[in-house]
Amino acid sequence: MSQADSSGRQALPGLVWWFGVAALSSSLIAPAQAQSAEADTSASDSTAADSTEKPTVTFGGAIRLNYSWQDYNPPRQDRHGDFGFELFRADVNGEYGNIFLSVQYRWYEFFEAIHHGFFGYHINPEMDVEIGINQVPFGILPAASHSFWFGATYYMGFEDDYDAGIKLHYAKGPWNMHGAFYKNAEYVDASRTGRYSFDLVTADSQANSEINQFNFRGAYRWEPAAGVSVDLGGSLEFGQIYNDITRDKGDRYAYAGHADTRFGHWNLQLQWIEYSFFPANPPGIDRSTVQLAAFAFPFLMASRGSAGTLNLARDIPLEWRVLDGIRCYGDLSKIFPRGGDTQSSTQIVTGCLLMKEGLYTYVDVITGQNMWFAGGAGIGLNDPTAREWNSRLNINMGFYF
Repeated sequence: MSQADSSGRQALPGLVWWFGVAALSSSLIAPAQAQSAEADTSASDSTAADSTEKPTVTFGGAIRLNYSWQDYNPPRQDRHGDFGFELFRADVNGEYGNIFLSVQYRWYEFFEAIHHGFFGYHINPEMDVEIGINQVPFGILPAASHSFWFGATYYMGFEDDYDAGIKLHYAKGPWNMHGAFYKNAEYVDASRTGRYSFDLVTADSQANSEINQFNFRGAYRWEPAAGVSVDLGGSLEFGQIYNDITRDKGDRYAYAGHADTRFGHWNLQLQWIEYSFFPANPPGIDRSTVQLAAFAFPFLMASRGSAGTLNLARDIPLEWRVLDGIRCYGDLSKIFPRGGDTQSSTQIVTGCLLMKEGLYTYVDVITGQNMWFAGGAGIGLNDPTAREWNSRLNINMGFYF
């Protein structure tokens, strides 16, 4: 989403990775096809059955352009904002019997990164398993926000986060349950800051990475009246922090309560998160902060605190020639750090999403206080500009195919 400094990587490694996925998927499909051929020779009535087991693969992607103006960036103000290329992405999804796969790779202006990539299996109609880089089941899903910028919890690593591991998903009736284990973040190289998901990274004086993470999430859908639904749920996350210098392991945990309410064309989201990081830093390295990164920029965040989310949106269906619908929203996120020399952080996003077939345009005004990516140095820090309010206007136009 952000404009970022170059990570020095080119598109070629991403293309090589794509060919690897294609080869691996072919290796899965080929044995199944060979077994079908053997079945044809042993049973003349197997043709009809085999016809239902053909693999299906779909390709898609997106291209996005972005305009940005910031009141805390004098050169950009002098230019009256900047407009240009923001993203190109490629998507591959496939199914073969009970096996499925999903991959998305992204190229931004200054770096490239995987978004997700996993294989899955339909164990039964109610349960699936995914292995690979998949979305961490925590908080409101798929996101605790409505805007192009997500909420402040995205930048904390608690929203739309993708890690490498295995996830079980069970859905039946009003119940929706997840259990997952992630060995590490999506990249084993913890020094890589050019990534989509926000993770602990090794840079500057901090040398921590995420390992051995467990996630459990449960939600229940309550429908008290026609056209009204409330998804009430709770999430738990705990894992370890590996320090490259001390070679010791610290601990981390987070838990959340959340409610996603829909009534007619309205959507109300409420969420509260408690989190703590206890890194095993060497002597002299402050443990009151941890270092996160994505989009090629590292920054510091208070290692303990709470985060609250209050979002309200309304869909406006249309039958116009130029618009199919509009969604307008106001998303509020606030972080309350604990311990050390800290200061709360706030992010407010007001805007609208304009929809026309495959074209989606986000028009957002982002206001932040002591908030990274909205003029702040980090999250929960008490630096000289912590009490200043900053804002930016962002217009993102994307065609999804």
